[in-house]
Amino acid sequence: MTPEVEIKFDCPPDAIEAVLLRVLHAPPQDRTLLSVYYDTPDEALAAAGASLRLRSEASGRTVQTLKAGWGLARDEVEAEVAPGHLDLSWPELAGPELAGPELVGPEFAGLGLAVIGLDRLAPRFSVRVRRRSGVVEVGPSRIEAAFDEGEIRAGDRRAAVCEVELELLEGDRGDLLNLARSLVGELPLTLSLRTKSARGADLAADRPWPRAAPVALAGGVTAGEALRQALLGSLAEVAGRAPGAANDPSVEAVHQMRVALQRMRSLALIFRRRLDEAPAATVRAGLRDLSRACGEVRELDVLMAMGPAGPALDSVLSEARHRAAAGLSASLAAAPARLTLLEGLLLAETGDWPGLALNAQGAAEGLGSELDRRWRRIHREGQAADALGPEDLHALRLRIKAFRYALAAFECPDWRRAAPGFEAGLRKAQDALGLLNDAAMAEGILSRLALDSEGRRAARRLVSGLRRRGDARRALKAVDKLVQGPAPRFT
Repeated sequence: MTPEVEIKFDCPPDAIEAVLLRVLHAPPQDRTLLSVYYDTPDEALAAAGASLRLRSEASGRTVQTLKAGWGLARDEVEAEVAPGHLDLSWPELAGPELAGPELVGPEFAGLGLAVIGLDRLAPRFSVRVRRRSGVVEVGPSRIEAAFDEGEIRAGDRRAAVCEVELELLEGDRGDLLNLARSLVGELPLTLSLRTKSARGADLAADRPWPRAAPVALAGGVTAGEALRQALLGSLAEVAGRAPGAANDPSVEAVHQMRVALQRMRSLALIFRRRLDEAPAATVRAGLRDLSRACGEVRELDVLMAMGPAGPALDSVLSEARHRAAAGLSASLAAAPARLTLLEGLLLAETGDWPGLALNAQGAAEGLGSELDRRWRRIHREGQAADALGPEDLHALRLRIKAFRYALAAFECPDWRRAAPGFEAGLRKAQDALGLLNDAAMAEGILSRLALDSEGRRAARRLVSGLRRRGDARRALKAVDKLVQGPAPRFT
């Protein structure tokens, strides 16, 4: 297969014309494309990280395309075929080399499309777009810029498409990345790692936006490759949730966005020794800023979920939530956020860290050594938790949460068999310490609000209720149970 090096962005429909004029300096080629995607009833191709489509053009030409992988570079093979007819004679369709061993699930490893046969492959969904495209020259490199507007159709379901794709035709990746940086800094382009095929598969199955799936540490996968996949998975979720949280910052949208940000931050923190230091620090800082913007909204949501606190306080909290949500929307749409997402992609896909010797070792052993180090610190502090003050207990909670998110990013049966209740214990300790912190969080928020006497009385009642809910003895008991119970050895 020929690697396709491409970066894709979501773009607001009302901005596509301005973006097109900014990027292309000559009239674009204008085409209507209809793509029909095929898969088996049990989605064997999608499970292998691959897609198979027939794309028809108004000229009558039909091209069959097979793609595999995700991220900055994807494997691709395509050729013209007879209209409406799949050609399964390609060598690439014969076996597990379709996507490479790290992407082929065990249920697909022994199958090729020639074995599956035409009778099991059927159209799953279609994508019709108006594509305007042209070639941009950056230094010695040639880059195709394509602007797609249209929709995905799966039965009676529809999903809009408005994307900008930058594909390196020839030259240096650095030129592609420099062009992407300059455009993201100026234009409302949000990184997207969700392919049309993945979006269509979810639409056809009526599935909600997926959380990042755990990366299986099996089949000889290295620590570097497993970490790359985990970073890409968490980044895909962050990038995918950003537009929704910006356009409609509902309670659930903000919560899911914040969790996605924390998952990626945790990976970049727990495994930072294995990443290039400066780019990783830049990404962590950007994710931290976005997490704080989400946190302001989320903390107000927590207070408001306690129930009616009285008209005076409820009104002020609602107004504060409205302001915080507007600030979050502005932050997610601003250039720093867009650049953070792009830098996250470059962290996962470029740099020197994948070639480090410590990243060439087996994933379970290599990543497990980092988890062992982190767990030893949590265990040591947890054993002395009854002597810790509020700030240190809060710091312990944050360490437990980061550790839990990093652990959940990987699937290693040996880790879970050693201590089956360990992850539940992490969650209970984190939640109990969180309740302990809620009263302090509420006091900080309420002290910044302009409250009248009635509002201040309601605020005191609210803080008092949070203090009763955040029981120190319960929190210390949960921590003690965690550190005294069985824990896996990760190496």
